[in-house]
Amino acid sequence: MRPDEFDVVVAGGSCTGVFAAIRAAEAGCRVALVEMAGGFGGTATQGLVPIWHSLFSSDGRTPIVGGLTDEVERELVRRGEARMEAPDNPARGALLNVAGLQMLLDELVEAQPRITPFLHTRLAAAECDRPGRVAAVVVADKSGLRRLRGRFFVDATGDADLCRFAGLPTWRPPKEAMQAHTLCAILAGADRIRARHPDFSFEALMRPEAGAGLKHVYGWGAEVVGAKGLSFHAYTRVADCDPSVPEDLTRAEIESRAQLRRIVDAANRRYPMPPGEGLSVVAIAPHVGLRESCHVDSLHRVTAEELLGGRRFDDCIARGSYRVDIHEGAGITFKYLDGTFERTVADGAGGTRYETGRWREERADAPTWYEIPYRAIVPKGAENVLAPGRCLDCDRDAYGACRVMVNCNQTGEAAGRAAANALARGLPAADAFVA
Repeated sequence: MRPDEFDVVVAGGSCTGVFAAIRAAEAGCRVALVEMAGGFGGTATQGLVPIWHSLFSSDGRTPIVGGLTDEVERELVRRGEARMEAPDNPARGALLNVAGLQMLLDELVEAQPRITPFLHTRLAAAECDRPGRVAAVVVADKSGLRRLRGRFFVDATGDADLCRFAGLPTWRPPKEAMQAHTLCAILAGADRIRARHPDFSFEALMRPEAGAGLKHVYGWGAEVVGAKGLSFHAYTRVADCDPSVPEDLTRAEIESRAQLRRIVDAANRRYPMPPGEGLSVVAIAPHVGLRESCHVDSLHRVTAEELLGGRRFDDCIARGSYRVDIHEGAGITFKYLDGTFERTVADGAGGTRYETGRWREERADAPTWYEIPYRAIVPKGAENVLAPGRCLDCDRDAYGACRVMVNCNQTGEAAGRAAANALARGLPAADAFVA
């Protein structure tokens, strides 16, 4: 086999893509793993997002997620680079040190001699030898353009880039209906400010009177595991943005950094501190955290009714308990498997309104987890392509739950196994599901 020929080409080096590559390599495939950044991990490492959601049912009684997600989490805990949270909190299963995660992913990739990694390498085009069958991808790196040939392809780009370049069917909601995006950052000084000003909070900074000039009313944060005094923050938001459009992505990066600047400046005005002890930015994520862009048009579109009703699928590839989480332009809506909801919205008068209630009547048999089917990552008409991760096919509410990292990780593993099965048995993508 030539140096530029592979059994499986994985486009995208998030945990979704890394886990797909590992499972295909373990099955004997020679794998190319292509990532545009300088490290693996996607939203977790390039976006600095340090939380993986619970691997248990929503009541904390049943383990529902295993595989590489569980193995990685346990190893990070062993190294002191992660901390497990309460299993019955689906929104907060483990806090991770994302630098530790990035180094562990390097180790996992290097441990697989059948994986050839390509960092700082961007997908530029896809070449098909017939409709639905990709023969090669063109990538751009420091050497220029090069062609990587493969027998099977996994689109783990998050934006369905490979599928779009290959002419496979995709769809996207209108920009104004897409989930908003957030640039994350590591800050220092919040603990010192809170010690001197007990009323300090980032939520207070988001109010109009705080002077940060934000249009949205929701954000969240967490400590940085292993780094006392540093904290993670996700308080920026860019709406009306399709990040698969270059101009929109550029605007999101610049606009979100400007929001971060305003938040820090507002904190230091409102809560004065001695010189050098105020709030400061230690690190800004090298890539804005993207929640939604382009979806594959797959053999099955997961609906909110299926997801929140706990439908079981014969071709299940992932289980989750994380809530439906819809980041709207200014606020956020959570819908839970037990039929309750929470909503935080701007009230139109410069304040915030918090609402709770039921979206479904109470029932004794409410599900405690949901499932994602293999069919949701098989693009229609695709002969040798799967599209796991953020670009899977879901309606608006179902997507609010399926898109999170723990769920995407599992779809990546399933794609790697299916790719190897397809090649071993001469199957098209639609028939290559491995239980």
